[in-house]
Amino acid sequence: MAKTERNWHHDFILYMESIVNHPNYRGLLIERKRDGSLAWIASAKSEVGKRRIEWAKNKARELGYPIEPGVYARVMLEIHPTKQKVCQICGSVMSLYYHYPSVNFLKTIERRFGLTFTECDHICDIWEQLIESGVSDVAVRSFIDTKFGVDTSTSMPRDEVISLCEHECRVNGKKLLSPGAMSNFPDRYDGFHTYNRCCRANQDKGRSRENLKSYVKDRRAYEYWSDGNLHAADMFMGSSFFDDMSADHIGPISLGFVHDPCYLRPMTSSNNSTKRDRLLSEDIDEIIAVANRTGVYPMSWYSARIWEFIKSNYRKYPDLVATHYRDMLKQNMADFMYILRVIVDKTGVQGEDFLYKEFIAPKADDFEHTYKFQEDGTFSKTPRHKTERSVNEFERFKRIALVSVDEYGEKTNRHIYSDLSKMEINELDHLCDLIKLGVNGQDCRERLEGLIIDIQERLINNVTVLYMQ
Repeated sequence: MAKTERNWHHDFILYMESIVNHPNYRGLLIERKRDGSLAWIASAKSEVGKRRIEWAKNKARELGYPIEPGVYARVMLEIHPTKQKVCQICGSVMSLYYHYPSVNFLKTIERRFGLTFTECDHICDIWEQLIESGVSDVAVRSFIDTKFGVDTSTSMPRDEVISLCEHECRVNGKKLLSPGAMSNFPDRYDGFHTYNRCCRANQDKGRSRENLKSYVKDRRAYEYWSDGNLHAADMFMGSSFFDDMSADHIGPISLGFVHDPCYLRPMTSSNNSTKRDRLLSEDIDEIIAVANRTGVYPMSWYSARIWEFIKSNYRKYPDLVATHYRDMLKQNMADFMYILRVIVDKTGVQGEDFLYKEFIAPKADDFEHTYKFQEDGTFSKTPRHKTERSVNEFERFKRIALVSVDEYGEKTNRHIYSDLSKMEINELDHLCDLIKLGVNGQDCRERLEGLIIDIQERLINNVTVLYMQ
């Protein structure tokens, strides 16, 4: 047992401490060992286990739940403060609600839509991925209606449909979805198995983790740290404007363009697949027209200097657009992602906190609204009705963005690598030192922005010297 605990993931240890110190668990017995660690596990027949059971019964009466089979699971889910649990083995976070597909349901999805998912893919993510692959929202809702027997009318928000499906499985016994961690009270203090669904099969992290990683990297706007209204763009892509069509980014986000509804247009799935990350002069014309009409800047901050250069020169040098201008943006993206990875590798939690506060947290407000769209992607917005799923969407964005930093260079189909100069590497190392010293975040941000500008100017100068003189 001691050996297992020594291998517990650091994030799970932090999770245990946060649960024990949360007021929802006040009075629920837990002891500490001689080394100060928490005695998280206690059998039902032990004195600690018996006292935990009495506590849960009293909590059930307080909540108005009858003392019957399943009451402990019901109580522990109800009082859990986040409804999200960290895995003891790998540190991943999964929902405690019934949000993950069964093996048979996965087979049904694959037969119906030709796409493969894993048992660790959230049902909401599956819905989004189906939409992004070109399946219409109407078709997804019809499929869910058939399988779950719930109202999927287009007037009902997606989050509410998911909640109905979850209820059908958790309360009414449908075998389509399962929780991220199974109930296990009083053996585990929080009432759930220490390992999550991701490591359930003999703690086999390979069973679905690699598939999950690949799927995470398909969330391209999060992977590339795109600017734009990310939540509005996701909603627009899933709207009726794209029924039976694929949503195309006029400016590819893999080149640094924003993920924003103003820059999305319907396109057939085959044409979208053919286009990939090409950049054409007519696309630039359209991007400029949209920017002039909406006032929404088309390029993410880390590629803005190159965009201004392209905008000023693409008509004079049209032959360079699809080749050298595109390659310049792609190289800049590789350099930017490399910089983020170095910051995280060299500064750890301090670096993640810096990146989160300066570049992720400012986007939180967009996730607090729901949007009503016009055909051109412009929208009106209203405060969003919060559900368990919607509350955690921004955390999902944060998680995927940070995971993608670590994984960006691992894809075997990437053929472009960072090309930082010695001076730029020295500046990056100095920035990392400042982050580790706790220098003001705004100062570090300005230093990072200066480094990114220097890189863009170098890339622009290389193209200018070689092809534009």
